[in-house]
Amino acid sequence: MESFSARGGYWVVAQIVLAALYFFALVATPSVSEGLALGLARIVGVVTLAAGLVLIGWSAVLIGRHLTPFPRPAEGAELIETGPYRFVRHPMYGGVILVAVGLALGMINPWALLISLAVIVFLAAKVGHEEEMLMQAYPGYREYRSRITHRLIPWVL
Repeated sequence: MESFSARGGYWVVAQIVLAALYFFALVATPSVSEGLALGLARIVGVVTLAAGLVLIGWSAVLIGRHLTPFPRPAEGAELIETGPYRFVRHPMYGGVILVAVGLALGMINPWALLISLAVIVFLAAKVGHEEEMLMQAYPGYREYRSRITHRLIPWVL
């Protein structure tokens, strides 16, 4: 059995800390309550949140029992190229970004929105680390990566 570190455990710990900061910002910092664009921001937030939840759910169903928070793929997992994986290499992370941004917008919380930007930077870095492990685990990953150019959000990132 691989060590916590070899599986990418410190990435998971950092992700948990970032999630805790995000949720702290949502509940402990004030939301904006005045302004002309509040209604539009809330609508965009709810739509973005819903899109993120769909992307996470769809991706999780395809990964099934091999779902893991660690960057190293689970033992016995296979490379998935269907569903949202036809458009983006890491749709679950993209969904997390959409949920974070959507919830912050929906609640009109500037601190949570700021931490959402940190989530984007963090997940982009985690993806870089994870893709090294994916290339080792799956012989076809390099070709898949050259075909599917977006890493996190289809047609965006």
